This record gives sequence, C-alpha cells and structure tokens, in this order.
Amino acid sequence: MFFWLLFILLTLPMCLFLPMKVFGKKHYNKKKKYIVVCNHQSILDPVILDFHLGKRIRFIAKKELWKNKEKSFLFDTVLGCIPVDRSKGLTISATKEVYLLLKNNESLGLFPEGTRNSEPNHDMQIKSGACLFAIKSKTPILPCYITSKPKLFSKNNLLIGKPFELSEFYDKKLDKDTLVEAQELLLQKMNELKDNYNQYIMEKNMIKKLKKSSKNNLAK
Repeated sequence: MFFWLLFILLTLPMCLFLPMKVFGKKHYNKKKKYIVVCNHQSILDPVILDFHLGKRIRFIAKKELWKNKEKSFLFDTVLGCIPVDRSKGLTISATKEVYLLLKNNESLGLFPEGTRNSEPNHDMQIKSGACLFAIKSKTPILPCYITSKPKLFSKNNLLIGKPFELSEFYDKKLDKDTLVEAQELLLQKMNELKDNYNQYIMEKNMIKKLKKSSKNNLAK
C-alpha cells in the first residue's frame, strides 16, 4: 500500500525533475517475476527502476542506508529492500528472504557490480550473486542499463533488455567454474544492451549530419 502511494506521489516529480526515455518496455511483463540487474550510478537507481518498470522490486541494499527511523521506514516498509553487510556478504536469513520472495512471485533487484560507479561506459566487473539466485530459483534475469548518472532536469535513458534464463546451468554443479561461466554470460548480455544503444546513438547522429549536409547542399 505504501509503495503504491509513493508511486502516485512521485509520478509528476519524476516526469518533471528526472525525465527518462525508456527503451525496451515490450521486453517484460509486469505480472511476471524477474531478477532485475542494472548498472549502479546513483542512490536513486532503485526508485527509477521501480517507477519505470511499474512494479515493486525488492532490492538488496547495503545496511548503512538504514541510518534512522525515517530511512528504515522507506527502505523496509515502502521499498521492501533487504539489508546486507557488505563486509560479511549475504547471511543465511537474507538468503532465505530472497528465495522466499522469489517463491512468492516477487521480483528481486540486484546491482551486480556491488557498488556505485558513475564513470560513463566503464568496463563492468560483476559478482556472482545474481547468477546464483537465478540458477537456484530458476528465475529469468531482466537486464537493464541506465545510460548516465541521474541529474535534475537532465534527460536520461533506461534500457531494458530481453529477459533470459541461465537454464544451461540448472543441472550443473554450482561450483566456482560454473558461476564464473554464468557471470560471463550475464556480463555479455549487459554489454550487448549498452553497445546496441551506443550504436543506435552513432547511427542517429550520422543521419542528422547527413540531413544537415543535404540541406546545406540544396541551399547553395
């Protein structure tokens, strides 16, 4: 209830202050559960993904965000985040909570790099958590990518890729080699999303230049 109230209250401010063009909305179904993975540039990323995907995604977040009662209410009750001590990793209780929410058809959100990185087009280094949960729970992964760090009144882009499953690993022993192989596949999918967008921008700019050149030639 609190989430949807926040969703309604944020609709106008999000459109005005953080304008976002979304590519690939057709790739996902709100009624299905996913493990949503995305690059991480800002503390606003979970809110952006919740808002533009139109569903409550239960993100794993560092426990330092739970600093006071107000923030605890936001991250616990409204957003439903799962706190994790990054120095210790996922505890048994947090892991159980993840599998329970997936069993209940809720979506899990993860930033597989494990920390924020606002460098544009940096080489992503991802961890194994998303792959582990996806394989053990047999849940599709929904790759997303935010093209730049959110800034007030600055246009931004959210890329949504096609969901995919790590089904080739379902019957394999989940050892280090298997997880590394799965990580490489996830990284490939996320890089494809970013590279396809960069190619789209290059082609768009090239078309603009050709049109401008053509107009100049006609004017002579």
